[in-house]
Amino acid sequence: MKNLLSLLIGLIIGALISYYFFCSSGLTTPPPTTIPTGIITASEARNLNDNWTSYRKAANDSVAYGGEDNRSSWYSIDDMEYYINYAKDSLEANGIRLYLGVDTSFDDGGLTTIFMVPTKAGLRGNPPKDISTANALDRGTGGTPPGQGYPN
Repeated sequence: MKNLLSLLIGLIIGALISYYFFCSSGLTTPPPTTIPTGIITASEARNLNDNWTSYRKAANDSVAYGGEDNRSSWYSIDDMEYYINYAKDSLEANGIRLYLGVDTSFDDGGLTTIFMVPTKAGLRGNPPKDISTANALDRGTGGTPPGQGYPN
């Protein structure tokens, strides 16, 4: 009887271990990675950056505080996730739109900043509309130095 009880306990433990390691919903199976639409290669990103330098840098720097305009904004993944969750959960947003702005808290010339606003689906297949009453996300950290291009 004692051997039968040990055998049953061993079988149960073995079954649980097998389930843990081989079940598709077990903790050992990582979730699939979904690649978002719009992904570009590092080479394409460098090309976009070089184009901005060729076509926009001189004009932006000519009016910027300190003579060199900011050309990037950094946000932590946590802050972006919190903002996306806020937009989805509180505002039923379906997307985020990025805008360029000028922060004049430094000087009248200011520095370029990037801020984000949530969007809702447009009516009858129209493009998404900004939720203009929602709080936007800004206060990202600029590049160091501000005019440093990609990669920073």
